[in-house]
Amino acid sequence: MMSRTSCGCMTLPSDAAFARSFSDALGIACTEARVRRFPDGELEVQWHPGAMPHTAVVVASLAATQTDSLHDRLMQLVFGIHQLKTAGVERCIGVVPYLGYARSDTKTAPTDMVGLQIVMRHLHYAGMDALLTVDVHTPAALHNAFTGSAWSVNAVPPMAKALYAHLPAQVPLSVCAPDVGAWKRARAWAGALSTPARGAVELAMVHKQRIRPDAVTHDAFTGDVEGRTVVVVDDMISTGGTMAQAVRTCYEHGAHAVWAAATHGLLVDPAPVRLAEVGVKGVLIADTIPDDRTVNTPLAERLHVVDVAPTCAEELSAVLPTGEL
Repeated sequence: MMSRTSCGCMTLPSDAAFARSFSDALGIACTEARVRRFPDGELEVQWHPGAMPHTAVVVASLAATQTDSLHDRLMQLVFGIHQLKTAGVERCIGVVPYLGYARSDTKTAPTDMVGLQIVMRHLHYAGMDALLTVDVHTPAALHNAFTGSAWSVNAVPPMAKALYAHLPAQVPLSVCAPDVGAWKRARAWAGALSTPARGAVELAMVHKQRIRPDAVTHDAFTGDVEGRTVVVVDDMISTGGTMAQAVRTCYEHGAHAVWAAATHGLLVDPAPVRLAEVGVKGVLIADTIPDDRTVNTPLAERLHVVDVAPTCAEELSAVLPTGEL
């Protein structure tokens, strides 16, 4: 058993629920920051003035909330880490369940911005020594962008376990990738959902072409979904265009019922309405985004949220040397 006496969990207010689950799994104390916003828009992050731990695990998801923009959240994390380091914390490990700008990880033209590199530099300069996130868009890009140790937790096993309880045993199951980029994820989901009782899970894929950043068209479909329960899987749901089109396509090919499963449920408008309108049976997401974006929408009763904080705690314990925490 690793000693936890020199480690503490620190969190921004919006991430308190995730942080409590995470710290409970590790058996360490959790402290919540106080964030003040001044009339001119400037921010101040304050920690409790008590004794600081040797190692601080700082929990903050880089996603917009109902009260703060993504960029406000980034500055709160930067300020919070810097404050901890100046207060005597020796090592800061960031637990960032959703890593904003992770999709901006490569250049297609010389003048393109690589947002992931810029965000990682800010966090490194503030004093973050290591980073743990969940299902990052491109793990190799994260390792290239961050100066320090970085890990991406696989959320598929706990999410598949949670989803399995909602799937009827008597109906055959298929997992569908909404595009070529999600094919590897679909295979992982199919493996996680396969059991001796249910047997092998079939795979399907929708072939899409993106015509605008917020619009896609689907040209072809591969796989057998007729009469089956289908789970369409992706790493995130943003405006819901890709997922809604894939759900609709599965129904057009005879699916019995279609679920949507994605680690990061950004669910930016009009995603809740889009998914409800195509008749999605349920939407399964992880708790990597602080706010519930489906309140007072037709999707509210179909949303299922999986707590992946214990999985993150287990991963951090596994990758760090004995005594680090």
